[in-house]
Amino acid sequence: MLVELGYPDNTVVKVHRRLVRWSRAPESAAFVAELDGAVVGVIAVAAIPYLERDGSWGRIVALVVDGSLRGAGIGRALVAAAEAAALRMGCVSMEVSSARHRVDAHAFYRALGYQDWCDRGARFVRDLVAGASAATYASRFPQPQD
Repeated sequence: MLVELGYPDNTVVKVHRRLVRWSRAPESAAFVAELDGAVVGVIAVAAIPYLERDGSWGRIVALVVDGSLRGAGIGRALVAAAEAAALRMGCVSMEVSSARHRVDAHAFYRALGYQDWCDRGARFVRDLVAGASAATYASRFPQPQD
């Protein structure tokens, strides 16, 4: 499923190792949707405590539904499960980031009541390990050539 989301370097072994780590983290959860024994959707959510106020905010870290099944309610069910888990973890709000080219995903999130706040803030990323982001995002977000 993560390959379909645009992360081609995911293998069963790598994803299993990460899921084991997620299962041990009390402020995170991952859910799958199955159809006839096959995984057709995945969502992961993490809770991050606020420092400046009470509570935590939930972040949908990944959401993907099999392309042939989109529009069937699987994504809605997965988001509902993630939001319920976030509430149990003390979250008072939820966020999700989505690449600008994913216009269908943006419409989906808006239909669920999420608001685009990109005009209210910016997202800055710095690799703490050299090349960590480049290895993951280079093919999805090519850098402009000088």
